Amino acid sequence: MRRIYLSHPFGGRQENREKAAALAKLYEELWRREGEYDFVIVNPLEYFKDFQDLDDYTILRMATNLMKSCDAVLFAPGWRRSRGCRYEHWQARGMDAYEIPEGVKVA
Repeated sequence: MRRIYLSHPFGGRQENREKAAALAKLYEELWRREGEYDFVIVNPLEYFKDFQDLDDYTILRMATNLMKSCDAVLFAPGWRRSRGCRYEHWQARGMDAYEIPEGVKVA
């Protein structure tokens, strides 16, 4: 099973956590409609939601380690404006990487 890491801007805002969850669901549905079933989207904003007492550096390091355990990275709209996502992009060198177009909107 392919593990696909979702890199999404956060900035400590709950609305970004909700957008990431909606994007993960949207792409799961799209790929399944296309006959792709052998994957799971790994959403670090969901995975690390209970680690709010840790500093940003520690969370980013943990997220990067999680990303490196995946097969590919899916970059969400706005990733270029996020310091954390740009760091993940740099760390993802050599991994399969995909980018969600800026125009994709979720509820």
